[in-house]
Amino acid sequence: MAIATPLSTSGRFIVDAQGNRVRLAGVNWYGASEDLGVPAGLDTVHRDQLAETIAGFGFNCVRFPFSVWMTQQTGAVPSQYLAANSDLSGSTPIQVYDACIKSLTAAGLMVIPNCHLLDFGWCCSDTDDNGLWFNDRWAEATFTSTWQEVVKRYASNPLVVGMDVKNEPRPATVGGRLLQPTWGPGDQTDFGAMYSTIGNVIHALNPHLLIICEGLGYATNLQGVASHPVKLAHPNKVVYSMHDYSWFHAQGQTAAAYAQAMNTAGGYVLSQNIAPLWIGEFGNTVSTLPSSGTPSWWANIQAWLTAEDVDWCWWALNPTHAKGSNPGTNTIKYNWGQPEPYGLLAQDWTNPTSWAVITMLQAMMTPSTGPGVSASAAHRT
Repeated sequence: MAIATPLSTSGRFIVDAQGNRVRLAGVNWYGASEDLGVPAGLDTVHRDQLAETIAGFGFNCVRFPFSVWMTQQTGAVPSQYLAANSDLSGSTPIQVYDACIKSLTAAGLMVIPNCHLLDFGWCCSDTDDNGLWFNDRWAEATFTSTWQEVVKRYASNPLVVGMDVKNEPRPATVGGRLLQPTWGPGDQTDFGAMYSTIGNVIHALNPHLLIICEGLGYATNLQGVASHPVKLAHPNKVVYSMHDYSWFHAQGQTAAAYAQAMNTAGGYVLSQNIAPLWIGEFGNTVSTLPSSGTPSWWANIQAWLTAEDVDWCWWALNPTHAKGSNPGTNTIKYNWGQPEPYGLLAQDWTNPTSWAVITMLQAMMTPSTGPGVSASAAHRT
């Protein structure tokens, strides 16, 4: 069923243009933020086919990372990386990105661009100096103007529904000083203040967009929201975001301890009806998840996402990597085509790695609560 855009928020829920609940249930498709500025897989599958595959599994949105560097490249993407999309031959990285968004939305998928990095490369670490919205190579003004250009490019596409402003806030060394991200004090690295500023800049060009605001500590900590919520000139557009992986938790953590940790870190924005919460990244090795040795983290996040009826986005769709170096260096971390164990798709970029995992994710797609949700929704898959 087509989504009635634009989307807004109503308390803890994302709602459509008729005020009915929309649960974001998506996948991350990465590569455009890395060394070649191009999403992985375009050498193997046509983007239209890939979009239909994503929609066919039941996902309703795609988080689509980019880098500030990518948006400024004027040279053509080498044709070998577009072998299954020869009609894009001669295109720049941003033109390839444009074409992918057009294909995704033509398949009925919502798209949420995400500024993953300033530089190109593989994200993220404490030493990549990309944890803030500025560094020694990229000024704050460039970050702002990049978002302005991105918003303008897709303003006429109603299924580009939101902008994920900055990936995984973390420390960065700028001008020889190690700067820590903050939330609330109004200092140079105040993410809460930055989200308000950039959100208003975005809304000056397109007031319909959701503004996705990730928490501190690699998007694990939204505690600052309680005293310093993001405030925009256009109300009912803020969605907070956390990321979650097994290494953020103690091995063997109980379901109760996991739920308490997640609710303390950010889930309280739901229980207190402050705003929606989107788990913009979570994932694990797909081949191991349905086995009898399923890690406690996977069981715990499944239970929590279901019990709290949380919006989510799996990392990642990709069965293979793009070329990704450590940002600011020439050290390659991943080569093009290297297997991605978290990928939902098999090496052909068409079939799933595991139908069992797809089925488990499908069980969490239908909202169980919220405006316009029937009493029987919780029993549907």
